[in-house]
Amino acid sequence: MDRYRYFIFNQRSMVLLGLFQIAFSTVCIVSGLIDGIFRTESQLSITRAPVWAGMVMGVPGLLALFSSQRKNPVLVNVLIVSSLISYVAILIIIVYSSLTLNYGEEEELNSAPVHVTHTKFVLNKVVKGANIAMLAASVCSAFVVLLVAYLGCRSLPHCSCYDSVTGMVSEE
Repeated sequence: MDRYRYFIFNQRSMVLLGLFQIAFSTVCIVSGLIDGIFRTESQLSITRAPVWAGMVMGVPGLLALFSSQRKNPVLVNVLIVSSLISYVAILIIIVYSSLTLNYGEEEELNSAPVHVTHTKFVLNKVVKGANIAMLAASVCSAFVVLLVAYLGCRSLPHCSCYDSVTGMVSEE
């Protein structure tokens, strides 16, 4: 009977957290694309790290949506592992956006024509805005992914808060 027990997921909260994680991942991917297109070429910008890390960030969101519906222990374990891998990807985005907030964008524009100066100034502001959006989304995503991993750990039968007789969470 114990193998048929449903795991203790608050379905609405996991769906909400999964949607938030997917939204933060999308913000990082779009901001990474904007950063890659409009940034002046540098060794750091050609890695396209925010795009790849943003894709890794979206995996726990999708798994949270699936695990809130299927309640499969293997899926929950995969969710926990992918949340930890996603947390590493989030740290990569935080480091990248912190380093590239001003890196490679400050150059001399005195000898350039006025329209080129104005265009580079606007693109510089767009890139900085994309980096700030990546930084804010990744910091919020770090909290969400840790909460997803915590809720996933709480739902497993080996958790100390799980009562194997009743299948309920003990309120201690």
